[in-house]
Amino acid sequence: MPFESRYLTCAGYEIHCTDWAPQGSPAGTVIAWHGLARTGRDMDELTQHLSAQGWRVICPDTIGRGLSQWAALPQDEYCLA
Repeated sequence: MPFESRYLTCAGYEIHCTDWAPQGSPAGTVIAWHGLARTGRDMDELTQHLSAQGWRVICPDTIGRGLSQWAALPQDEYCLA
């Protein structure tokens, strides 16, 4: 199932995400966020399965990972709150 590559701005940083949309109206939306030192593409197998079941799945790359922008002060900004 194909996905779209999208970018959004969050806290002043450009964040990349893949957006896996099913055919027709989605059953709902799942945000699948990767773990430490990984990327949103690690979720490809899961997203293909969920999308085939009718779910829209959005997989962001955390700041400094994948295709997202790197932080200017990584020691202060590579955290989730």
